[in-house]
Amino acid sequence: MSKQKKIYISGPIAGFNIEERKTAFLRVQHQLESLGHEPVNPFDNGVPDEEHWRVHMRAYIAMLLDCDAIFMMPGWELSKGCKLELDVASSCGIQVILDASAL
Repeated sequence: MSKQKKIYISGPIAGFNIEERKTAFLRVQHQLESLGHEPVNPFDNGVPDEEHWRVHMRAYIAMLLDCDAIFMMPGWELSKGCKLELDVASSCGIQVILDASAL
């Protein structure tokens, strides 16, 4: 990718240690920033951690729809939320990035 893009970060969250996930997403965010992109971290959705999954998903989808691309973190295949985000991105013409080497 040569042009700067606004990239939503998608990765599994539910069922994992939340602090570990926040660290992993922050790592990807910093990687995208270092490549000149504008990352969109779903943990910045303004919704309290303890809110219901559906409330988070509504916020995530709204954030995603404002992006040029979605980056799928490893393990996304096992996450219901990631699959939903991928479906929305694909359906709405948002570029899907499955491999970090494509960044």
